[in-house]
Amino acid sequence: MSHPQLGELAPVDGLVDAQRAAHLLGVDVRTFHVWATRSKTATSGIPAAMPKPVATMNGQIYRVEDIEAFGRRIALTTRGPRTLERVRGAYFTPDHATHIMSSWALRTPHDTVLEPSVGDGRFVRTVQAVAAQRGWGRLEIHAVELDEATAQQVREADLGLTSLHVGDFLAADHLPKVDVVIGNPPYVRVRELAPSLARNAMRAVQQAIHQPMDPAGSAWMPFVAKATTLLVPGGRLAFVLPLDFTYVRYARALWSFLGDSFGRLQVLRFKERVFPDILQNVLILLADRRGERTRTVELIARERITDLDEADLAGGAGIPIDDIVTGDRAFLKALLPAATVDALDALAPHTERAGDRLKFNIGYVSGSKKFFHPTPQQIRAFRLPARSLRPTVASSRQLSRQGLCTSMIPVTEHLWLPGEKLTKGEREYIAQGEQDGIDMAYKCRIRPSWYRVPGVKTPDVVLTTFSDPPRLHVNDAGWVASNSVLGGTMRPGQDPLTFAHSWYTPLTQLSAELEIHSLGGGVMVAVPREADAVQVLTNEATRPVDPSHLTKAMASADRTAPYTVGAGAIAELIGPEGLDAVQLGADTLTGWRRAQG
Repeated sequence: MSHPQLGELAPVDGLVDAQRAAHLLGVDVRTFHVWATRSKTATSGIPAAMPKPVATMNGQIYRVEDIEAFGRRIALTTRGPRTLERVRGAYFTPDHATHIMSSWALRTPHDTVLEPSVGDGRFVRTVQAVAAQRGWGRLEIHAVELDEATAQQVREADLGLTSLHVGDFLAADHLPKVDVVIGNPPYVRVRELAPSLARNAMRAVQQAIHQPMDPAGSAWMPFVAKATTLLVPGGRLAFVLPLDFTYVRYARALWSFLGDSFGRLQVLRFKERVFPDILQNVLILLADRRGERTRTVELIARERITDLDEADLAGGAGIPIDDIVTGDRAFLKALLPAATVDALDALAPHTERAGDRLKFNIGYVSGSKKFFHPTPQQIRAFRLPARSLRPTVASSRQLSRQGLCTSMIPVTEHLWLPGEKLTKGEREYIAQGEQDGIDMAYKCRIRPSWYRVPGVKTPDVVLTTFSDPPRLHVNDAGWVASNSVLGGTMRPGQDPLTFAHSWYTPLTQLSAELEIHSLGGGVMVAVPREADAVQVLTNEATRPVDPSHLTKAMASADRTAPYTVGAGAIAELIGPEGLDAVQLGADTLTGWRRAQG
C-alpha cells in the first residue's frame, strides 16, 4: 500500500481546488460543489461541516488537511470506508509500474526481496509473477506492514511470503539483508505521524545517513534511507516516490547519501500521471550497485509510463548530484531543449535574480477575512471611519484580468485597521466580533489587541500567489496586501515600473517555470524564496514598453500574453532564434506542469 498525501510540496502545505478535493474524497466534483453551496446557505443534507476555502483561483482553493478532516467525518457517516481510504491516501501502485520495477530489480532466481510497506501485496504479487514468467518458482520475499488488519489480509491472501513483520519498518531491528528492496513508501509528513512513529523516522535517518532529518520532511525519506542499509553489496532498490524528491531542501542530504551508496541512480518521470485518479505527482527511483558510488543521476522522461521499455533503461540524461544538493532545479533543466539551454547561457550576462532588485514577502494574516474585510453593508451599519479602512488585495481574484497598476483597478475590498482611538461604531464592531467568537480564533487570540492585524505593509509591487503564470502589478495606489498574494518591496534606487518591464518577458516566464513550484494539480504556487530566485533582465537590458500594451495584455484571457510584450528586448540581446528557444523552453516546462493537472 502507498500513502501519497496531496500537496506534499514544501514550503506551502497541501492545497487543492474543488476538482482535486472531490477526487480525494471519492465523490463527483458536482457533488462537492453542491456540498459547498449548501454549506454557505446552511441547508441540511451535508454529511459534515464543509471546510472554508483559503484562496481563490478560478474557483476555491482548500487546505488538504481541512479536506482530510472533512473526509474523516463523512467516512463515519454516509460514505463508508472507501472515503476514509481516499482521505488516508491509501492508493496502490498501478500494475504497469510494479511490472517495470520488478522486471528491472530481479536478476537471478536466488534474489531475496524486501517490501517494507506491503499493503495489499501488489508488489509481492508482481515479483512472484515475474519470477514465474522466468521459470524461477517462488522467491524468498520478506515484507513489513504497520497495520495489523492489513497484515491479516496479507496472510489470508497467501502471497508466498517468507516472513511478514507487523510493525513499524523504521523501528524493526532484525530484518534480513536482501538483494532487492521494492515498494511505494508512505508520503505522510513526519510531523503528522504519531509521536513514536515520528521518533522512529528521525532515528532511522540519523542512523543511516548520520545527519538529522528536518521534521518538516516526509516519511518516504527515512524509508529510502533505511532500505538502502538493508541491501547487500551489489543490491538494487526500486521505489515510487513523490516528485518533491527532486527539489525539496530536506531531501538534499539523502541525495548525497544515495550518491555515496550506489554505483548507478536513475529517475523515471512521466508526463501522464502514474496515479491517474489522485493529485500526487510521482517518479520512480531505480538505484543499482549498492556499495559503489556515483556523482550523477540519469533522468529518463517519457510522455506516459506505458511508453517505457527495457531499452530505455540503458541510459538517460545525466544530472550532477552536486547540482541537486546545491538547490539547482536540475531535473527541470534536464527537460529543456538544448537550444533553450544555449539561449539561457547567452542571456546570463544580462539577467539577475528578482531578489537583487526587491524582496518578496507574504502579506498579512487577518485571522478572519470575513471580519477584517468588512462588506459595504457592515461599514455602513457600524459607521466604520474611512481612516480605518485600507484598500487591500484580500484575494488574487481582485487582480484577475486587471491592468498593470493598482490605480487602474477598482477598490472592492478594505482591511479594517483601527487606530489607537476607536469610534463608537468601531467599539460596537469589536463587540460584535467577540459575540461571534472572532477574538478566540488562534491568530486573534495571541495578539495584544485581538482586533488589530499586525504586519500590514504597503508593498511597491504585488505578485499573485496562485497563478499560471504569476502576475505582477505595480502598487501605485498604495494598497495593502494579504497573504493571498506576495508583496514586493523595492531595494534602494530601484523603480517599480522599470522592474515590471524587466519582469514581463519570455525569460521570466521560463524562469518562473524553473523556480516556482506547483501543486500536484499543476497550479503554480509563488512563495517568497522562489519568487526572489526568478531571473529578470537587468535594468540596462530592459527596454521600456508602452504601458497601454502591457495593460491590454494583462486584461487578456491569455494569461501568458503579458510575458510576450517584452519579447523584443530578448530578441535584441540574443536574436530571433534565441527568443524562439526561450519561448520553446517555457512552453516545454508549462506542458509538463499542466499535464499533471
